[in-house]
Amino acid sequence: MKIYDLIIVGGGASGMLCAIEAKKLGVKDILLIEKDNVLGGALSLGNYNISNELKITGKNYKTYLVEEFEKLDIETKLNTMVLKIEENKEVLCTSPDNGIEKIKGEKIILANGAKEGSKQAVNMVGSRCAGIYTVGMTKKIFSMNMIPGRKILIYGTDTLYMIEKELNKSNVEVVGIISHKDEFDNYGLTKNIYYNYKITDIEGRGRVEKVILRKNDEKLELECDTVLFAKAQLSDGLVAMRSGIELNPKTTGPRVDERYMTSKEDVYACGNGIYIHNYIEDIEKECSELIANIYK
Repeated sequence: MKIYDLIIVGGGASGMLCAIEAKKLGVKDILLIEKDNVLGGALSLGNYNISNELKITGKNYKTYLVEEFEKLDIETKLNTMVLKIEENKEVLCTSPDNGIEKIKGEKIILANGAKEGSKQAVNMVGSRCAGIYTVGMTKKIFSMNMIPGRKILIYGTDTLYMIEKELNKSNVEVVGIISHKDEFDNYGLTKNIYYNYKITDIEGRGRVEKVILRKNDEKLELECDTVLFAKAQLSDGLVAMRSGIELNPKTTGPRVDERYMTSKEDVYACGNGIYIHNYIEDIEKECSELIANIYK
């Protein structure tokens, strides 16, 4: 079995940045593992600003980053899902080409990124019907030149900025936004704001037909064909959890020390996988610090 100097789990911004930093420091055998069939992660659909300084979109930043990454000839396994990290620092993963395999690394970095809050994160009942999406899935639908629905109810406001352009230029009606914040930007999507209401039921035969909202003793019924969850993102701690790594309950990602090392020796984590960062500059700084902590 080949032993890599460094294995990086995740091919988004933080994963590629760590690989680039490590390669420039002279680390020879680096392997980056990505579950999708392309690099970029969330950057691939990011048509909104991710910078505090340069005013650059995620898509444009991805183009730059992939070019830098490919110049360094870093070994990459795409379309490969990491299941867990075993005690002897063997990464257990699976792919259509290789099936189940183990790959060992002297050092391992978890750069899994974030996941979205969805219907499962809301206390509600309802029919098992189509038309219920997260922001991420909605962006994928728009990228295929399709629309998620005609009459859309949005739950949450945390990630509205990611889809406001597509919603405003598409032939859709936003029937309302459910918000638990007194102040937020609705981007001119609708005047129907339902403050502090809860969804208690989603009904539909085949497709969403109506949603039941409640606030105290008040009950509302809204007709719609789509419910879109724009809830705050959470750090993805699934691989860490499977690996027996201690999680941070505040972020749902792995807990790290001042060197970005997790509770498992020589296993590190960074990026949105440990907490949600506001700007790409913060992730760049963190990845640079992590690699310096390991190899300098």
